[in-house]
Amino acid sequence: MKVNYEKDYSIVICAYNPDERILTRCLKAVAALDTAGLQTEVILTDNNSRIPIRDLSYVKACTKDLPSFHLLEVPEQGVKYARMAAIEKARGKFIVYIDSDNEPAPDYLQELKKLNHRFPQVGAWGPGEVNVEFMDGIDKKIEAYARHVFQERHDTTDEFANEREWQPCYPYGTGLCTYTFLLKEYIALARQGAFTQPGRQGGALTSGEDTQMVLLCIRKGYSAGVSPSLRLSHLIPRSRANRKYLQRITWGTGICYETCMLEVFPERRPQLLKRLMSESKFSRQALKRMLNATWHRNPMKQFELVRFLSLNAGIYAALGKPLPATVAGVIKFLNLA
Repeated sequence: MKVNYEKDYSIVICAYNPDERILTRCLKAVAALDTAGLQTEVILTDNNSRIPIRDLSYVKACTKDLPSFHLLEVPEQGVKYARMAAIEKARGKFIVYIDSDNEPAPDYLQELKKLNHRFPQVGAWGPGEVNVEFMDGIDKKIEAYARHVFQERHDTTDEFANEREWQPCYPYGTGLCTYTFLLKEYIALARQGAFTQPGRQGGALTSGEDTQMVLLCIRKGYSAGVSPSLRLSHLIPRSRANRKYLQRITWGTGICYETCMLEVFPERRPQLLKRLMSESKFSRQALKRMLNATWHRNPMKQFELVRFLSLNAGIYAALGKPLPATVAGVIKFLNLA
């Protein structure tokens, strides 16, 4: 069934207890987007912030001149629910997710228009040029890892694929542009219980809903990719530019990955069973790696430990198996879950 869309692009910004400096830059960048020849709308969702976004004077100042601006209040905690509310509201052929800590280049929509016209078989596009800006500085010992975690990339060519395994060219939620009709299908499946990942929820740093949106495009026969013509800055304040936060986000992204994949591609279950580490081996490896990380006091060893724990615990979680007691103890000791 052909759908007549009122807009070309619906720009969605999800916010929860936003940092004034960062959301101001985001909103100003969105207001400065080149929309010549395009019909657009901006949907800002407040995911149960302590101070309602509608009461923030700087938000009113930044959005007063935006055409077709909508502010949604979503009381159900979790960015998944904020995004779902925005998808339901959206009237554009495409939905563009600009995270509240993103600063897109002025030509972002114009470059998307070119890509969407040239490659209609690509259902999800993301930025190939992401610059991470540590607004308050960062410890040089963890900077390289932090840039990786916060999705810095500098691709030189358009790349896309249609593989049922996560590919380096698949986009993350930052700056993600997707066909609206595919996201409407995502909502229907999520409401049926097929997709359970809530995204970041309050202080929890698990993710997954954006991953599943991209993977659904693949399941429906579309490709997903990134382009260097899509450029944005990722703004990171002091509260996230530290070892503790990096450990928590490493845990959060790793623990949900296999569940994300399995819910979209249930045929992967036999493959996942083969990768399941035995309880005894997992326990031995967890203790060995924890002692090694403690002995060396190297932050990279700590990050490697958390990644090892999260990815393997994620396999247990996806298969519905309880963690070995020793591993659960290590996770509790590290205050990860």
